[in-house]
Amino acid sequence: MRKCAGLIQLFVGGILGVIPMRAAAPTDDRNAILGVWSGGMPGEPPGSIELTITPTKVSGRNARTGKSLGEGTYEINPGANTIDAHGIEAPVRGRAYFGVYSLEGDVLKWCANSRSKNRPKDVVHRPDKDQWLMVLKRQK
Repeated sequence: MRKCAGLIQLFVGGILGVIPMRAAAPTDDRNAILGVWSGGMPGEPPGSIELTITPTKVSGRNARTGKSLGEGTYEINPGANTIDAHGIEAPVRGRAYFGVYSLEGDVLKWCANSRSKNRPKDVVHRPDKDQWLMVLKRQK
């Protein structure tokens, strides 16, 4: 009986050794980020910025004045929590914004540069270092 149990363990162990074990997949923020978001930057009146994020584009407007903040494409890397936007419509046409983000439930924090090519290292508002933070809440 012991020999049989040993063979079963060897067989099961051999099969499990062949089946690749999958690591837990990171949350796919590519879908979770889609929608309409409203908020602003620290020191601005709440609701100053409204972003609409689709699977391929992001567009923004000043929700208080209705003025367009521009439209662009974006790439998101959920594993690294990076998000980069590339302006395709005035007033941001031809500009690139390299950023980092955090997404917790219905709160999106997006921190990006405005002039430099240096990606922020954290999700913190530091205008003196060309690091701008938007804190946005999902609109239902």
